[in-house]
Amino acid sequence: MTNGDMRNGRCGACGGSEVCWGEYVAQAGLRRPGAGKFGARKPVFDAYICAACGNTQLHLRLDAKMSSFIRNKLNWVRSQQS
Repeated sequence: MTNGDMRNGRCGACGGSEVCWGEYVAQAGLRRPGAGKFGARKPVFDAYICAACGNTQLHLRLDAKMSSFIRNKLNWVRSQQS
């Protein structure tokens, strides 16, 4: 088992090398929780899927407009200090 970026061709869940790539186009959009349909943007993700176990990673295709939307409209996750 590995803990890594599936873009390198290895599954982080099972360690397998049967990683496939495709595009995931969000139909409902990306929005702040509870924002309703008018606050949504329709992003495109690079999807990496393990054919052996089904583990999936999504990586957003980030441009300046989407980056600004994320920073200004979505909720921040506070860093967990240990």
